[in-house]
Amino acid sequence: MSFVDKDYYVDTFHGESVSDADFPSLLERATEIVEEMCSYRISESCLAKYPQEVQERFKKAICAQIEYLDANGGSDMDNGVNLQSVGLGKFNYSRAADGNGNSSQSIYAPRAWRYLVPTGLLYRGEYL
Repeated sequence: MSFVDKDYYVDTFHGESVSDADFPSLLERATEIVEEMCSYRISESCLAKYPQEVQERFKKAICAQIEYLDANGGSDMDNGVNLQSVGLGKFNYSRAADGNGNSSQSIYAPRAWRYLVPTGLLYRGEYL
């Protein structure tokens, strides 16, 4: 059992179109990444103990992470694949380098992080 399914992603989150073939692997990677962001404090068995708003924000964070992974190379983004330049017809994309000459991109979706901030799940200190 997963925290979200394709119906939730499409009907509740209204996410960008993701192929049925890619969805399971994107869901798996996105869930792993969001669990990592939350310091592995959430499991399927304990999610129901949180207030409804926290549960919904956690699920939406997973969906936002799915969109982010899909838009940035799919599950391979989590494997460290880092393209510098891509071109197709008239379209060309080059990743800009930071001040140190690095062009790596975070695997964490900014939108997922924004969903999680008000929940307290990103807190790194001790918890009971």
